Amino acid sequence: MRVTFKPLGTAADAKANETILDAARRADAPLGNSCGSVGVCARCRVQVLSGTENLRPPTTIEIRVASQRGFASDERLACQAVVIGDVEVTTGYW
Repeated sequence: MRVTFKPLGTAADAKANETILDAARRADAPLGNSCGSVGVCARCRVQVLSGTENLRPPTTIEIRVASQRGFASDERLACQAVVIGDVEVTTGYW
C-alpha cells in the first residue's frame, strides 16, 4: 500500500490501519496538522489524484468537516483517510 505525494516526488508504504497522514510523516511530506489527528482543523486536507477506491470511506467527522468547509469530491482529510491500497495525493501548498 504505497502513498505517493505529488509533486514532491516522495512516497511511503502505509501499514495496516494507517492514514495518509501517517504515511506522509514517514515520507517527510509536510502536511499541516494542528488538531492532533482528531479531524477538525482541516489543515491536512489533500486532493486524491488516484486511488480513491483504495481509501476507506470517510469517517463521520470527515464528512461533517468536508461539508462545513466545502471540500471537492476528490478531497480528503489525511488524518482520517485510512489507506487500503496504492494512493497518490497532492495539496495546494506544495
